[in-house]
Amino acid sequence: MPTFAFTAVCGEQSLPLEVKLDYRPGKQSQRARRIAVGHLLALLDTTQAAVDASSDELIKVSADGRVWVIGEARALAEGRGKL
Repeated sequence: MPTFAFTAVCGEQSLPLEVKLDYRPGKQSQRARRIAVGHLLALLDTTQAAVDASSDELIKVSADGRVWVIGEARALAEGRGKL
């Protein structure tokens, strides 16, 4: 089961978003991004939001007067240990 890791950031606040999908041939990153937006909206418990998915790298979600940016999670080099 492929797992996609995203991070939603708004100012100094960040939320990890993890999406697990059943395996299907082909690219699934767009589908995983759409599901990550749904997870964020559920965490924010908002009733209304605007989503800008025009970028290939980031998704912007405006909800309750705040703008959240969802991107792929990246590990910090120093956090990975010895290479």
